Amino acid sequence: MISQEKLQGIIRQLKAQEGVRGVVVTNMDGLPLSSDLDAETTESVAAIITSLVGKALDAVREMREGTLSFLTLDTTKGQINIAPDEKEGLILVVLK
Repeated sequence: MISQEKLQGIIRQLKAQEGVRGVVVTNMDGLPLSSDLDAETTESVAAIITSLVGKALDAVREMREGTLSFLTLDTTKGQINIAPDEKEGLILVVLK
């Protein structure tokens, strides 16, 4: 499993990029591991994104399209980038 120090380094690098509003790292069960958002928002994002990723993973498997590596959601407020890593058991979420 990835160390908390390494997670914080990843968050710092992503947060330094222009337009990034927040970063959340969660495990595949929806437990937030690290975030730069407030606790309530972090828990909400982790729960919602974990559910979405689970459904997307199922869809990709069912369609026999290989493995899911990245999701992008375009919204009226910006963009949500989601990078699930089944091997590590983590989901990286970047709000732009």
